[in-house]
Amino acid sequence: GGSIRQPGSLTGTVGVKPTYGGVSRFGAIAMASSLDQIGPCSRTVLDSALLQEVIGGHDKRDSTSIPEGPRPMVAAAREGMKRDLKGLKVGLIKELGGEGFQPGVMARFNEGVKKLEEMGAEVIEVSLPHLPYSLGAYYIIMPSEVSSNLARYDGMRYGLRVMPPAGVPQTAANMMAYTREAGFGDEVKRRIVLGTYALSAGYYDAWYGSAQKVRTLIIGDFKKAFEKVDVLVGPTSPVTAFKFGEKTEDPMAMYAIDITTIPANLAGVPAMSIPAGLSDDGLPVGFQFLAPQQRDEVMYKPAAALEAALEESWNGPIWQSLKTPWLDGLDK
Repeated sequence: GGSIRQPGSLTGTVGVKPTYGGVSRFGAIAMASSLDQIGPCSRTVLDSALLQEVIGGHDKRDSTSIPEGPRPMVAAAREGMKRDLKGLKVGLIKELGGEGFQPGVMARFNEGVKKLEEMGAEVIEVSLPHLPYSLGAYYIIMPSEVSSNLARYDGMRYGLRVMPPAGVPQTAANMMAYTREAGFGDEVKRRIVLGTYALSAGYYDAWYGSAQKVRTLIIGDFKKAFEKVDVLVGPTSPVTAFKFGEKTEDPMAMYAIDITTIPANLAGVPAMSIPAGLSDDGLPVGFQFLAPQQRDEVMYKPAAALEAALEESWNGPIWQSLKTPWLDGLDK
């Protein structure tokens, strides 16, 4: 739902979610099988292109793996570094903005859009009318799949085993309960309970079935949008990085932050976050590109172009401030 792009946005790095099935998920512990993705986090767009071409491609051990090999992403990134975007149609997602978005985030995003126009891109406002429902659909589909996937971690077949303490009947049911109590964190337990409820008899059609219908509508929105434009853009995160522990007591606040990244996972389209500068609070802002399914290279060209344009406009210091201080003394 944004586990690559959101940290990329909050830390001033590049994060890429490939097309669903473009990178094998073999070896990953499944959370939500229809949403999970593996992708690169890197310093630059070109680095992500190089890495994605290496890790991408068909894998017979992953039934969701796309038979087609990796797209020419490195070539697209190198082309973008020339900063010529004439003929490229960029769709500005109407629904990603307004209430809940920090002013500093929107300011950096709008500056990025202006840079794309200066490099020759044609910017067109595009509406994804069902996007506001993506958060609700995701937080039914995802917990449902979590409930199903993590049921195997019962202390018998996989992973940890915690036996009941003395005085408690040594039954399989008790062993499973103690194992899961010790092995799963609060957020995982919350998702399992929500998912089990959504999949229960009497609620399956009303909740899970309805969420899948909304997902289909969102997929349709993206298809229509990509008939008009080559790539879509929006802020990666509505806010900058929050303090440790600031939102742990309010899961709903954490969930709401995912509104900008979740739609790409529901639709299975590739998406990328690149650094767009610093907000008014001095923290990094992410600029997100989204491309059609199996056309990952399409987003690499404008992303590399914007990265190059921003680096030149910052003339070094701001760009370096996103890269070097955190590494100083890291080995200490």
